[in-house]
This record gives sequence, C-alpha cells and structure tokens, in this order.
Amino acid sequence: MLADKLQYFLAAARHDHIGQAADELNLSQPALSRSIQKLEEELGVQLFDRTGRGVHLNAAGKILLNRVKRASAEFEDARRELAELSNAKRQTIALGYLSTFGIRLIPDLVKGFCDSDPDVEFRLLEGPSPFLTEQLIKGEIDLCVSNQLIDPALVWRPLFNEDLHALIPPGHRLAERESIDLAELAEDMFVALKPGNGLRQTLDDLCRQAGFIPKIKFEGYEVATLRGLVGSGFGVTLAPKRQVAAQTQAVSIPIRSPHCYQVIGLSWRKGRWMSPKTVAFSEYLLSKIQTKEMREQHNRLRSAG
Repeated sequence: MLADKLQYFLAAARHDHIGQAADELNLSQPALSRSIQKLEEELGVQLFDRTGRGVHLNAAGKILLNRVKRASAEFEDARRELAELSNAKRQTIALGYLSTFGIRLIPDLVKGFCDSDPDVEFRLLEGPSPFLTEQLIKGEIDLCVSNQLIDPALVWRPLFNEDLHALIPPGHRLAERESIDLAELAEDMFVALKPGNGLRQTLDDLCRQAGFIPKIKFEGYEVATLRGLVGSGFGVTLAPKRQVAAQTQAVSIPIRSPHCYQVIGLSWRKGRWMSPKTVAFSEYLLSKIQTKEMREQHNRLRSAG
C-alpha cells in the first residue's frame, strides 16, 4: 500500500540508515530496501543517494519529504478535529510554558478560564524554549507562553515586556549598588542559557547593545540553574525580575542602561487546526495579559496577514 511505502520512506529519511529504519519499523533490511525501490519506480525518480547501508535524501527526496510531512500534518489535524467532534462538550487544551511561569501566571490564567468554562480540561507542559518549540511543531502542545520561539512553522504574538535584572554573586564588587549599567559587567564571566533559547538571544543582544560580547563560562537549560550557579560564585547573568534571586544567595540589581527586558508572547503552529476551546483560550489569554502596546502591535501583524 502507498501509505506503508510513505511510512517506510519517512523512517529512512529520519535515520539516514536502512538498518536503523528497519529496526524502528520491525522489518528486515531487504524488505525495507525493496519497498523504497518500488516507491522510486512508481515516482520515476531516485529519492536517496546510497552509501552502503547509509542513505541520504537527494533533491527529489527532499521535495517528497516536505509534501509527505504536510500531508501527515493534515491527517493529524483531521484526526484531532474528528476526536473533538465526537466529544464536543469535553475538550482538552495542551499548553506549554516556561517553567518560571508555573508559579503564578499560568495557574491564574487556567483557573480563570476554567471558572468561565468548566467543561474544558488542560494538559500542561513546562520547559525551556528549545524543548517547547519542538513540542509545538510536533503537535504535542497547542499553545505556548514563552519568550520568542523562532521557527517558520510557528506564529508568535507578543504579550508583555518582562524586566530583567543583573544577577551577581554575594561579595561581588557591585553587590552593594542600588543599580548598575550593563557595561559594568563587561569583564565578568557570564553563565547563560544555551543558544537557541530566547533569553540567551536577549542576553547576547543586550550585551552587544552595551558595547561588549559576554564571556560565557557555563551554559544551562533552565533559569533556576543559572541562579544557582550565580549564587555559588560561578559568574553573573541576566534573569527575569520576578524571580531572579529565589532560593539562592544571588544578588539582584536593577540595570539603568540599556533598558533590559525580554518580550513574552503566545505561540501556535502556523496553518494548523485548533479546537474551538483552544481558540477561545488564546483569545482569553490575549485579552487578559496583553498590554495596550502589544495589542496594537498584534493588530498590525494580523492585518498584515
């Protein structure tokens, strides 16, 4: 069947290896190879460049892969829409968010929406930006509240600006100051989130704006890890004002210049189906926490398509 051949094609493309793809599919390697060859014969093109058991998508294979992924996404949306139709009253919203929002912001938003619609259920997932991006693209979550998730498959709408403070170790030369300029940390070692995280990009941009490139000593996945590293004297960093020094010895200091903040927004998959209750919650969220400035920007973006 064509569906089976396309499934086998996807597995081979995913692994770049016939043996590993065959193991995933519980097939013999010769059976998988024959299936891919038959698909190539039907299409009249070669899809892979072969090197022993290794396979690599060529230009034709990449075209087919994009089409098959799109078709798979449409089928998954249809499956979810039909599932919602069969259980129209009770619907589940899968919401992802940065871990630091799990203490107050997300619980308050979820409670407020459930109070107005008791038939909705939430499945919550917290984590760093790269993880949330992956889960959103895969369809494991419907919406995400985080700093900007940069991917052409996603839509991102700003909600509010969140101030960042300098986080420095106790006993640091600036620890007794009421405020500082970011440039005063130019010679310090920094601890930071790994590249690909929105807050890391913000740190790099702000330091560049202040006239220097940060010297990164340690990288981590969570802001809580950075707070612990700073408190233990491993370096300095920038962190959200609301929880910068929670449960650590780190010292939080406001920054005078430049204005240090990150933009928090709402993300979802571009062009993908969302249940009516998911749409309603996204509108509820935007109306509850989006600032006037952000609402105006959101309207401009929506008008632009």
